[in-house]
Amino acid sequence: MRPLVHPALARVWRDATTVQFGLDPSHAVVLGGVGPIETALLRSIDGVHDERALREQARGAGGDPESADRLVGFLRSAGVLIDGDEARPDDAAGALAPDQATLGLLTGEPDGGASALANRRRSHVEVCGAGRVGAVAARLLAAAGVGTVTVDDDARVTPADLAPGGFGSPDLGRSREKPLEASLPGDAGDDPPSTPDLVVISPSSGTGRDTALALLRRGVAHLFARVVEVTGTVGPLVLPGRSSCQRCHDLHRSERDPAWPRVLAQADDQPPGVAACDVTLATQVAALAAQQVLAHLDGFEPATLDGTIEIRLPYGLARRRGWRPHPACGCMWPA
Repeated sequence: MRPLVHPALARVWRDATTVQFGLDPSHAVVLGGVGPIETALLRSIDGVHDERALREQARGAGGDPESADRLVGFLRSAGVLIDGDEARPDDAAGALAPDQATLGLLTGEPDGGASALANRRRSHVEVCGAGRVGAVAARLLAAAGVGTVTVDDDARVTPADLAPGGFGSPDLGRSREKPLEASLPGDAGDDPPSTPDLVVISPSSGTGRDTALALLRRGVAHLFARVVEVTGTVGPLVLPGRSSCQRCHDLHRSERDPAWPRVLAQADDQPPGVAACDVTLATQVAALAAQQVLAHLDGFEPATLDGTIEIRLPYGLARRRGWRPHPACGCMWPA
């Protein structure tokens, strides 16, 4: 291993003998008692010198070789170090280099996030519903390195769909799928896998519950992301058989509001009209949905597992609500 302090972490001195790696309090690491030997070693933890060379440098600076081992061991356990051999610059990363650096900080892997980014590139996410929320979510997922992003929505782009990061004026009148397909990644000569790793359900009208039920029966992971009037909701993220589904949530709500099933039954049959969908709220919901998808693909436990995140205007503050599997639903029953 050729130790290297993660390039994305700032290195600052708090005083003459205390160095801090990183500025974000959630990731910052503070090392005290830094003397001349450690200072010399820190200059050489550059991805070029291997651990044997660092031991020799410690000896040359008047210390014992074990001081190099102790310093490297501490920084490695604190998640500060990556392996210079595994984390060489990836020319293929290009615009995704900042995303790879972020993944390196999150995963703590010695390759600096390269394998996590490669996993994203192998992933397939489908967006079902490409209105103001879905179109932006699809573009964000593509920009974050998801290798295949497909769209399922044959509605036409209307002026109400236009939004920064989504559709523009040249897209008016076209199928919502067409302009997105032209800009999303993936080899146009290859068909995407028949079953996506995850589906984002973002209905512009109706509730999307029929789509969710079909995906649940197929065992396909899915996430709701929608705006209803002045509230945006992301979640639940449903892992069939492992987390609560949308029907679980509806059953819980029906216990508090017995009229809820009747309300839902009428929600899909509302006459067409211009739905309330504030552009800032839609963009916020799309970004949060994309983050939840990426958290799942990257191996973390998203906040929308067994829960939803709600964002309400006019202030746009988010709150999480937990939802346990409902015993009467059946989605968690053994097959």
